[in-house]
Amino acid sequence: MPIIKCLAAAVVMVLGVEAGLFRTQETPCSLPDIDLDDEIDQLLEKLPKDFIPIVWRGFQYFLPGLEIGNLNVTGMNKIKRYGPVVPYCMKAESMVQVDLVNMGEVALTVPWRICSGQEGTATLHAEYSRFTAHLVFDKEGSSGKYLAWTDRFPTLPVMTHNIEFVVKGLGKGGEIASFVMSKLITTGFQDLWKKGFFVNFRKAMLRALQENNEVI
Repeated sequence: MPIIKCLAAAVVMVLGVEAGLFRTQETPCSLPDIDLDDEIDQLLEKLPKDFIPIVWRGFQYFLPGLEIGNLNVTGMNKIKRYGPVVPYCMKAESMVQVDLVNMGEVALTVPWRICSGQEGTATLHAEYSRFTAHLVFDKEGSSGKYLAWTDRFPTLPVMTHNIEFVVKGLGKGGEIASFVMSKLITTGFQDLWKKGFFVNFRKAMLRALQENNEVI
């Protein structure tokens, strides 16, 4: 019986929190009257095919005898919408939630070189990743855009599958060793992927939103 009472109390608490977070009667907002699925699809098409997210160029010292170059992010333009866009109200503000998928197209690549003159690349990518993003809807289009980025809600991973790390430039043995390492230290490489991917997805979205994506 104690466990049942605890569960019942927990349900009551959750109901109270849910009511406070998502009640919209007291703070109504005007939800968009446009094709949001198409709006999001158009926005995703404007994501950059490749970009270097930092301002410095060239190689920098990393470890004795090892230098690394600029991170190059590729494949953001291949990210697709997964399911319908969901509009909702949050404190009288119109928002949209959308699930997105990366089917192995996005890659984070860093060039490297050592003092002996040997050089190559190190690439991190996921075979499949699905994540949820939130955007603010500007009904009046006062900013010249219908959608705007918000940092109030983090972009969160839903599922990430098969992270691979491949080092090229060390021969076949180096490629195999790096691939095996990514399978043995799965959690570490997953964390590295998520940090690198979501930071740069935000930058890519901000670039895309700089263009006028208003629906006529």
